[in-house]
Amino acid sequence: MADTRRTLDYLGLVAPTLALGTLFLATVVDPKFDWATRSLSSMGEATPHPLFALGSADQLAFLLFNGGLLLGAALGLPFALRLWRLARNTAERVGVGFLVVALVAMAGVGIAYLDGPVASLHFLAAVSFFLFGTFALLAYGTGTVLAGEARRGLAVLWGGIGHLLAWVLWVVLEALAFTGDGDTWTYFAVPEAVGAVVFGVFVFTMARRDLQAATTPAPGEPDGEQTA
Repeated sequence: MADTRRTLDYLGLVAPTLALGTLFLATVVDPKFDWATRSLSSMGEATPHPLFALGSADQLAFLLFNGGLLLGAALGLPFALRLWRLARNTAERVGVGFLVVALVAMAGVGIAYLDGPVASLHFLAAVSFFLFGTFALLAYGTGTVLAGEARRGLAVLWGGIGHLLAWVLWVVLEALAFTGDGDTWTYFAVPEAVGAVVFGVFVFTMARRDLQAATTPAPGEPDGEQTA
């Protein structure tokens, strides 16, 4: 049981590290990407090259971005099972449920890449990821506060609120300061990145916390192994 717990926790550490690492590496590799004029999904847009060919930098960025989303979701979903077991109340369980939906939506973004055969589902998947990722933070943070961990719960809550504020601020700045034409959907890579980082930090932090608990000696347990 302890080995399974550690395995799930390690998956929780690897999933956001991999997803965020490949995402930001793709921004460096893609010669067309620009934080001021693109969305993150533009790196995952289909190219004229064969799907799995590495014939150009933009194709490499395509594989890094979409592959990172798929692998991150695949590794993150098993860790969600661990979080469900750790949930102490209904609010935390609701938060874990939203987390699962967000991870499935994240995989959906990679599958429904722009200009791909199911690109019509891309917008739905992207919006679902950011919405349900935020809902997960708000619900889980609420549950953590109710469980008596006010400081930790408020940090999670403000992660979700901060993500929402990042979108509002960016849209306002784009409309009033950057373009001046009122077009608020020209580019939004920055708030997307904020959301991805906030979501990833939440998963990573929860996994690290549980892993530390699994290896910290409990009273009366000299070997430090806990099976909860």
